Amino acid sequence: MTLNAMKRMLCQPLPGAASHRIMWPEGREEIPLEDLYPAATMILIYTLDKRQYFPLIRRSNREDDAHRGQIGLPGGHHEPGESYLETAIRETEEEIGVQIKPQEIAGKLSPLAITRSGFIVHPYVALTEDALTFKPDPAEVDEVIPVSLEELLRHPENKTFKLDNGWNVPGFLFSNVNVWGATAMILNEFRVMSLE
Repeated sequence: MTLNAMKRMLCQPLPGAASHRIMWPEGREEIPLEDLYPAATMILIYTLDKRQYFPLIRRSNREDDAHRGQIGLPGGHHEPGESYLETAIRETEEEIGVQIKPQEIAGKLSPLAITRSGFIVHPYVALTEDALTFKPDPAEVDEVIPVSLEELLRHPENKTFKLDNGWNVPGFLFSNVNVWGATAMILNEFRVMSLE
């Protein structure tokens, strides 16, 4: 997938909640987007050995992180005075050590409310042609996990798996990691858009 193709794709009407609901865990309710703390994330597409990938992260186990130990996209809190895009770019650099250039931004996906922590997340998509070397911040990230874009696009949307607490949740069962919750909802919207 090229940057121009992604830009054209993300200029189309977004499926938003319809694509998010497919990955909703049982019992999750739609919540209003007001009065939530803003955050932003980045789906960063890069090429390695002629295949496209995007990085997921395993968050560190810091006590002050509501999402400690979870799998997610690079991203975090919005700071006053910056745009949501600037938040996504800054957080990607802070967490995995990758600088994204403005010309590498493909577009934005639909905002998503995260019920557990009270955030509204603004997801962005970028594509870089640069060879990447990840430098994760150990205070925030335990591991960077590369996932094949092809694996995301070919993944069926009706997969579920059991969490350690016994809950069955919809999600993505990638070859190297399972993803559910908000990250799965964001990735599913990108997958749905890519297949249209």
